[in-house]
Amino acid sequence: MKIAIAGCGIAGTATGAFLARDGHDVTVFEQAEQCQPIGAGIMLQPSGQAIADELGVLDSIQQRSARLDGLDAFLTSGRPLIRLRYEALGPNTFALGVHRGRLFTELLQACENSGARVVTSTAIARHHIDSDAVHLVDEDGQTLGPFDFVIAADGARSKLRAASGIRHHQVLYQYAALWTTGPCTGIPDRLCQVIDGTQQLLGLLPIGEGQCSFFWGLRSTDYASLIDRGFDSWKTVATQVCPQSAELLQTIDSFDQLTFSGYRHVRMKSWHTDRVLFVGDAAHPSSPHLGQGVNLALEDASCFATALRQCNNFDQACKLFHKRRAAKIRYYQQLTRLLTPFFQSDIPLLALGRNIALPWFPRIPYVRTRMLQTLCGITSGWLG
Repeated sequence: MKIAIAGCGIAGTATGAFLARDGHDVTVFEQAEQCQPIGAGIMLQPSGQAIADELGVLDSIQQRSARLDGLDAFLTSGRPLIRLRYEALGPNTFALGVHRGRLFTELLQACENSGARVVTSTAIARHHIDSDAVHLVDEDGQTLGPFDFVIAADGARSKLRAASGIRHHQVLYQYAALWTTGPCTGIPDRLCQVIDGTQQLLGLLPIGEGQCSFFWGLRSTDYASLIDRGFDSWKTVATQVCPQSAELLQTIDSFDQLTFSGYRHVRMKSWHTDRVLFVGDAAHPSSPHLGQGVNLALEDASCFATALRQCNNFDQACKLFHKRRAAKIRYYQQLTRLLTPFFQSDIPLLALGRNIALPWFPRIPYVRTRMLQTLCGITSGWLG
């Protein structure tokens, strides 16, 4: 089949690699002038590791990433809020702290090595059906195609989703994040978070080779006032909140060296329409509090390729894909939506309940197991 993929990110490259490997004629369209590694750190959970292994890139990723044995969260007072260790699920269970750009580079190479073509400087705006084929239209009005079908992997702000006509519900979170990467050797093997109420959240994620990804949560509307107060003032506060971040923060001297990004939650009535399938963040973006976005995107790629291989028909493959993915995606989206206000919201009372209950949850064996299974990305639904 002749297939177009809109978006050359994690979902787009992984899907392109799988489909081209199966012998399809795949073209990946990217709006940027050059496909290059960008982004902060991510947690490649066991679910995502399995897909990376399918694509043959896990070993090279693991060599340059940090093995994570668990996560720790503390209040600013120093009181432990939660401590989870992967070893409770088995001695060979762990996450990988990976620079997103490193994962992307490996996936892009796998995509191109599989025979997919990557076309840059082409921002896809919409599509239209013509006879037995689908065409893409870029922002310059140029028509591309024909294709047998299209994979929409153009991210959380998907233009194809907006143009698809598929009913969807979108929530723009009031909270966002500042992030960067840099040297940090004080926390080598776990995700560390420091939390104050529901309005202050700092995270350090080791990503290998002595580097960490730094995360600072804030209200989107507070970004301008943060800049007005000055970089040095903010850095002093951040270092006081988490002294382990001092090594990283001393290497930067302005807000220009941090990236500001918001996030959103989108629930689609269906992930496919006539000759178009949505995957990854184009289909089901959520807040980053469970850290599952990349892992779910990789699973989407593998699941659809398997469904198409089994059905050899786009419509039937989409239905099989939906059947296999719906419960798991619904679970992670609902849980993320439920948990987010307990960590970033304007409801301080939620922090009180969180601080009382959360430390006790891991002490209950069944609850601890469910928490770890969810973190690992291996839970298939509320009852799975």
